[in-house]
Amino acid sequence: MSLQKITTILCDTDMHGMTCGLNAVYALMRTGINVTIFSHFSTNPNELTTTPTGLAQVIQNLGQTNLIILDIPIDIRNPKAYIDALISHAQFKGCILWADHHGHSQWVDILNKNGIIAIIVGSSYDLSMLIPRMYNVVDSFVEKWSLIGALSDFDSSIAIKVDRTLEEDVCDILDQAYKTKLNDIMKMLDMPIYTSHGNIGSLIHAIIVKQLEPEQLINIAKQLVKPLQLPQYEIVGDIVYTTQLPPGGLAWKTAWKLCLVTGSKVAIVPTFNPRTNQYAIIIARYWKTDENVAKTVDEFVTTKFTGRQIVGHLGARSIALMNQNELQLIPQIARELDEEIRRKIYTPRITRLISDQYVAQSIVNDFKIILQKITEILESQKRMYEEYLKLKEEQVKLLRQVRETRAD
Repeated sequence: MSLQKITTILCDTDMHGMTCGLNAVYALMRTGINVTIFSHFSTNPNELTTTPTGLAQVIQNLGQTNLIILDIPIDIRNPKAYIDALISHAQFKGCILWADHHGHSQWVDILNKNGIIAIIVGSSYDLSMLIPRMYNVVDSFVEKWSLIGALSDFDSSIAIKVDRTLEEDVCDILDQAYKTKLNDIMKMLDMPIYTSHGNIGSLIHAIIVKQLEPEQLINIAKQLVKPLQLPQYEIVGDIVYTTQLPPGGLAWKTAWKLCLVTGSKVAIVPTFNPRTNQYAIIIARYWKTDENVAKTVDEFVTTKFTGRQIVGHLGARSIALMNQNELQLIPQIARELDEEIRRKIYTPRITRLISDQYVAQSIVNDFKIILQKITEILESQKRMYEEYLKLKEEQVKLLRQVRETRAD
């Protein structure tokens, strides 16, 4: 990329996307590259957003600039508009580095053939670290924020580094405040929201200006929100589910907390996107569970929802629904998925090896045997007692005979 031309970072609007953008801006600034950031989220369809559905319009509104696009997957509903915008910019306005960790290999080839540097990395953590590693700017600041971003994205590759306290601080408190109290966070930081940066970009700018550590932002979040309140839920085997819509933007974290609280392997949660006016269900395994559970979830989703729009990561998928009425299918889906997990993964527990009817019959048989033994013992005791009485009678007769003999 030309160092004379300004480089614009575009990143996704969730916390993982934010940390990707944050680390990229930080690394490029440390390298002396002229860099700016734009990342914005809004439910207002008239506003530009750095999301899969909004990125094409964002790019079309940019002038001459190099682009680094991070964690914004291809819009699978309209991939042509997304890809055409990238290709057009690369041809007339500046170089593009596009990087993600979602599997879009068929489109990555198209991007690379059209002069766009397209990279798919193996994990959320690796994506957060990508630009710092490329420019050899890796320090504790980017490592800490990469961990926070990967945790918020439930990246199992960093599970060993995360204890329960950090998990709850990030996935419950910080993420909730980030999504529902961003304006309040900026006020407490005494930093404005710049239109040129967008609301997420303005937070990135504030973190860099103030050199904030994750712990500092977590402490601010704790002043703004309480732990996430869970909806009513039901448990079917290793699946926990709810049919109630969680607060906007918190469906994934609701699924996470349902698993954490109940000890379930997988959660099923409905969600609604006001921008697209579309309902979906999230099927997500708890991020620290066995990878085999994740693979089973993916196989189940792929088979059952063939032809639907499916996005997400391994073992954590969002499936578009036809209409709100399909939310009524969630209990049935939970039962089917639980059966699939048990069939493919678990060695059945002993209690599940024996049918209830066989257990009942075994109890009856055992009772009969015990009753028979007791009867035999009682009958034996009765015979012994009868023999005892006969002996006593004989003794009495003998005593009488002896007395009568002495009397004579």
